Parts: sequence; structure tokens; C-alpha cells
Amino acid sequence: MTSASGRFAARGRAKAPGSILVATDFSRTAGQAASRALALADELGADALRLLHVVEAPWLGALQQWFGLADASRQGLVEEAQRSMAELVASIEARSGRRVAAEVAVGGVLDTVIERAAQVDLLVIGARGQHPVRDFAIGTTGERLLRKRRGPLLVVRRSPARRYRRVLAPVDFSEHAPQVLAQAASIAPAARIELLHAFELPFEGKLRFAGVPVAEIHHSRQQARAQAVERLARVVAAAGIDAARVHRRIEHGYAPRVIVDAARESQIDLIVIGKHGESIVEDLLLGSVTLHVLGEARCDVLVVSAPQRRRAARQRP
Repeated sequence: MTSASGRFAARGRAKAPGSILVATDFSRTAGQAASRALALADELGADALRLLHVVEAPWLGALQQWFGLADASRQGLVEEAQRSMAELVASIEARSGRRVAAEVAVGGVLDTVIERAAQVDLLVIGARGQHPVRDFAIGTTGERLLRKRRGPLLVVRRSPARRYRRVLAPVDFSEHAPQVLAQAASIAPAARIELLHAFELPFEGKLRFAGVPVAEIHHSRQQARAQAVERLARVVAAAGIDAARVHRRIEHGYAPRVIVDAARESQIDLIVIGKHGESIVEDLLLGSVTLHVLGEARCDVLVVSAPQRRRAARQRP
């Protein structure tokens, strides 16, 4: 295993988001996302909270083509969305006293959200509670949004009854790992953070099939665990946060299942996870671990992208 001593350069603390964008479709889950964004803005002192609804232009065009939708009816759909947005803004401002910027745009949903989100520190969306796995299946709008978003993306599943108190930060010892932990500490400044690493021995099943003694496999696991203990300490140091806030946990097993189980056992409010891991292959697949967690976790999930400078370096031939 490659030493991490030179790779985890000190990065300092992550900045709390100063601007937050909520992409809303006026559904119940989108309302939960807006409420969580408001709570975060108040807790973290964010300067700007924005709401965005996109009336999809291709959908309007299809209605016009198939059903002869008149221009007046088309405009009526846009005006209805504007009325819904005005009601949402009035509700938020009435209960919070905070000024909220809002926009109803006409265009492609994915491209419009990505363009507007590039101007803010944090993008917040609601997850569809009925079909969480389908939301982030390959080819869905959710999966494509995850792929294209280059900043933090918060997927809200629960009504924000309280601040985040228990946060799980799974890491894989990529160069990205300290940023994941720093983001966890930044977005939930009062929370207890559980720093988790899940590991499996390479080809462990084949080793058993080949007749490698159980004692040798167990010894290899112990070695891997000892290395993980050391590397987790380096992640904490590189993240630049108070080590007393962090409980370190190492588990043997399939990472996606270990993460989801740990979140349930520890009654986690928020999982903070990186979008990319060690390999270029993971970049191409978005990260099977991240997609699995988004599909299976029952708490909120914050997806953190790799730093731009690192991504650019990895994309060079």
C-alpha cells in the first residue's frame, strides 16, 4: 500500500458555504430541501439563499407539437410556476425574516441547474422518497447532475427537525479524503463526526478458494487495519480540524454496505462522501460507492467533488 505521508498535504479548514442554491420543483421533498437550506444558511451565516425552478423547454415544445399548445397556454404554465415560486418565497421570508432570491427559468433542467449552481458554494436538492434507488440510476437526471456538478451537492431526504448532530464521513485514502472530512466539519460545525474506512483484502475470496490458511488471511487483515489506523490519523491532521471531534472507525467488508449499515447503527443525520476515489475508472463510473450510498441511505447525503486542480492534473494524457 502506497504511503500517504506525502499525499495528504495540509489543506486547512474548508470554508462554510456563503451562498446556497435550492433547485425546486415545488414537491414535498423539494420543500424539505428548501427548509434544510434555510436552516444551514442561518446556522452557517450564509450571505445568499437562492431558489431556482426550471420549466423545461423541450417539454413545452413537445406539448406544443403533440397537442397544439398555444403560446398563451405555454406562457400560462410559466406564470403558474412563477406564482408557486412567489408563494414559496413569501413563506420562507415570513418564517425566517431572511431575504430570498428566486428565479423561474425556461430551458433544459440539467444545463440550467448546472449553470446557476456554478455561481454558488452549495447546491441543494430534494430526493424522491418513494424511489430513492431510481433517482440516481445511470442515465437519470440525478445521476447526470452528480456527474456534472463540480461543487458540493446536498441531497436532502429528511425534514430538518434539528441541526446535523451526527455526521458520517467515509474515506478511501485518495488525495481527496482530507477535503471530505473538512467539508463534514464545515457544514456541521456542532456535530460529532464519525470518520469511517471500510476495507477488503484484494482477492480475499480467491485466497480462500486457493486454500490459503485462515490464520494468514486474518494476519493480512490485521496488517491492513493497522495501516488504516495510521492513515486515518493523517487524514485528520491534513483536514486541519480538532481531532477531539472525530471518532475513527475501521470496518472490514464491502464499502457501500458498510457505510449504509454504519449510518443506520449510529443514527447518522448526514453522510459526507467524495464523488471520486483512487482510480480513473471510478471517475468514469462516477463512483459505484457514492451511487450506492445515495440510493440506499435514509439520511441526507453531501457529495463532495475532487478539487479542480487535481481533476485537471488527472485528465492530462
